Amino acid sequence: MAPVWRKREYMVYTLLNFDAAKDIRLFGMKNWLLGKQHDILSEKQDRMLYSKNLWIYNSIFAHGMLVLSTAAVYGILIFTFLGRDMSIGDFTLYVGLSTTFTSALTNVLNNIGGFKQNSLKIDDFRSFIDLDMDREESCINIPETDKYKFEFKNVSYRYKGQEGYALKNLNITLEAGKKLAVVGLNGAGKTTFIKLLLRLYDPTEGVILLNGIDIRKFRRNEYYKIFSPVFQNVEIFAFSMAENISMKKTEETDKELVKQCIEKAGLKEKLDTLEKGVDTELLKILHDDGIDLSGGERQKLALAKALYKNAPVIVLDEPTAALDALAEYRLYKSFDEIIGGKTAVYISHRLSSTRFCDSIAMFKEGELIEQGTHEELLAKGGAYAEMFEIQAQYYKDENGDENMELRGEAAVNV
Repeated sequence: MAPVWRKREYMVYTLLNFDAAKDIRLFGMKNWLLGKQHDILSEKQDRMLYSKNLWIYNSIFAHGMLVLSTAAVYGILIFTFLGRDMSIGDFTLYVGLSTTFTSALTNVLNNIGGFKQNSLKIDDFRSFIDLDMDREESCINIPETDKYKFEFKNVSYRYKGQEGYALKNLNITLEAGKKLAVVGLNGAGKTTFIKLLLRLYDPTEGVILLNGIDIRKFRRNEYYKIFSPVFQNVEIFAFSMAENISMKKTEETDKELVKQCIEKAGLKEKLDTLEKGVDTELLKILHDDGIDLSGGERQKLALAKALYKNAPVIVLDEPTAALDALAEYRLYKSFDEIIGGKTAVYISHRLSSTRFCDSIAMFKEGELIEQGTHEELLAKGGAYAEMFEIQAQYYKDENGDENMELRGEAAVNV
């Protein structure tokens, strides 16, 4: 039943998800989705009937065998009692023994089946524990320092079930207090690189070092505290704005700090329009008076969340995809000034964030193909320079003049 349960749960989630409402209405998906739902429910009914029939057949067989075995035992005992001069006491004793033996054997067989059933139920959880649980006796403490240096040494990663590598033989160093820009087209391996750095994945091959120590020796929860990540897909929870930024209970949240982070992230204008301020509930799932945020506002909320956490390493994984190039540049520049001397990793398709970074890493097809400063890579005339030249045309006005605010500060003249 598990596969059809998953399908059923997915359909319920999709049909109740506000984000899907626009597509369902504008593309006329109602009848199509109802048809999908009908097919899943029909499959569920068929599987339930099949399951119930198995239990019926099993029950009939088990009870039939019980009747036959009981009849056989009583038949032998009656025959022995009548023809072999067995006493009534012996007859009663053997009847009790046979009943007890049958009951005990049945319990043993049922328990064996129960063990197997329960083992299947907890198999996934047991596998997860064996694979992912940090063993206290083998873990060490995170170094007590504000300077964290990360080294990727011959790191490769291949997703489960895939033949090719998403990341191949990567050697790169992220120095403490430096800013690294990671650029490349879709599928270049940028996000995989970030997930390995954050230890959401462990390398298939190679090792990642933190201040010279394999990161797999640290407790995951402690390691996660080093990072303030901002992802492209921003998760909003149906709680207050303050709780969405602090990720803590209301009584544990510093609301003044929340307001400061909101202002720094560029969301102050939105906050000023809210009657309840930072106590405004988000989404309408749990609260009728909840509000939703636009794509750009969601990403600014995620930036505020990263600022509130105040971790020593900042990771921005294309958080400005919903903004135009000029707005992205302004936000990156402002955010760069805010974080000061912290270590930072910026990922973006657009190259407006690369000018102020200490180093730029160009990925292609899972490999690091170029690394250096903005000027060094332009002078080299390789893949980065070609990508930059292509994007530069979008920073010019109709007369071919360059947008000086973006091109004059975010990029060199073309």
